[in-house]
Amino acid sequence: MDKPITHEDHVERFYSHGSEIRAHEADGFLSFGYWNPYTKDYFESAENLVEFFLKEGAPTSPDVILDVACGYGAESLRFFDALKPQKMHCVDITQPHIDYAQKRAEEKGLQDRLVFEKRDACRTGFANGMFSQVVGIEGPAHFNTRMDFFKEAYRVLKSKGELILTDIIFDPEKSQKRWFLRKLSELGAKHWHMPEANKVGAKGYCDQLREVGFRVEKFLAIGDHVFPGFAKFNVKWESIKNAVKTRGLSIGLGLTLISWMLGYGHRNGVIDYVFVKAVKD
Repeated sequence: MDKPITHEDHVERFYSHGSEIRAHEADGFLSFGYWNPYTKDYFESAENLVEFFLKEGAPTSPDVILDVACGYGAESLRFFDALKPQKMHCVDITQPHIDYAQKRAEEKGLQDRLVFEKRDACRTGFANGMFSQVVGIEGPAHFNTRMDFFKEAYRVLKSKGELILTDIIFDPEKSQKRWFLRKLSELGAKHWHMPEANKVGAKGYCDQLREVGFRVEKFLAIGDHVFPGFAKFNVKWESIKNAVKTRGLSIGLGLTLISWMLGYGHRNGVIDYVFVKAVKD
């Protein structure tokens, strides 16, 4: 009997298309980036986001760090260089991401301290209280579910350990106010593989963290610096051609549509991009 296709399988397939090409573009960054009026291209926006993340996150005494949804390891390498932990475990559900990231770590002679593995961030298998920080850029919106991930992060963190994330939030109430927004939101969530349970706004997001046991130390809505710039860049003709070349016609055009939808949804208050720091007390 064939094994049922899981949500995680769909996410892996989505990100695997064109991976052998995408890994070498913009140093393998996969984030939406942090854009300002002076940002000249996508690579700079992705570097900006890492800088913002480290500045606002200000990790306390980094020791052993878990990086979730690590992608090709672009952010992981920068986190490692900046924070100098004893060790970093970096996990992702997409095997081509892990394969490429492992090679990068080996080339730098860091494979014993910067470890990349295919694992589900909601069910990592790591020991209780193993990490000083759990960090991640954007992945939790895909996790099945984000609440399960919060529980897992709480379990694997030490006392006073820190959960530091950027993430995408979705206001289901605002999406219901207009037929077009509702249909657009349903289409985007389906093709971007965001589980229904992850459609929560700012209050719901913080409530979930507190329910698990975290103290929310910082919650910043920064979508104005993310979605407009990302959408504008990705609907340019050159970006569309590159997306189709890299990912194939259907996924390339789908990514272009998703980029436009993110910009439109943000303008209408349906989605936002947030920076989160929570502490396990």
